[in-house]
Amino acid sequence: MINKADYLQQIKHASCELGLQESSDFHAFKLDDNDGIAKSIGFHAGMVNKVDYFLAKDINVQLIELSDLEESARNCQQYIIDNRLNQENSQLTEAARKVIRKEAWRPLTDEFIKKWSGSIAVIERLYRKTNELMDIDPKYTLLIVCKNRTDVRILEELGKQLPRQLSGMMGNVKVCNTEKLEQFLLYLHPSA
Repeated sequence: MINKADYLQQIKHASCELGLQESSDFHAFKLDDNDGIAKSIGFHAGMVNKVDYFLAKDINVQLIELSDLEESARNCQQYIIDNRLNQENSQLTEAARKVIRKEAWRPLTDEFIKKWSGSIAVIERLYRKTNELMDIDPKYTLLIVCKNRTDVRILEELGKQLPRQLSGMMGNVKVCNTEKLEQFLLYLHPSA
């Protein structure tokens, strides 16, 4: 039988090119990578996309993805600028602006939709194997954690656009940086 507590790990970003690793003072259950729950219950690398960590309390499950999205957000913003400037009519309708925004954010939203679906598949299998929730359906939310060095304006834009773009599929989506993680976690597992 799988014991979730064996996978309780410090929440930390992947190492950068210099080998430095940004981390928090809190723990969550490791889902991804070779040391995560997914591999131990039969999901091998590349089988499904999934978030890095999760927390569960009662029927609430918070999926936690740590990402450096600054460059991706800048690409989205540039796509919007380029497409608005390339339009012959500078008086774009709101519907046209919405289409441009949706296209600009599509690569990021597609990535998070895949991680959302894959993570739920892993957690549902975990719950089946452990009989943890029986017949109760969990309520899932997504927390995207950017690095502290993420430009404040970019972080605000991510916090505005990603929930807007993902809300139809995922409902509750929050974006923060590592420094503010404590304010957004479902509950706190402090470091020992």
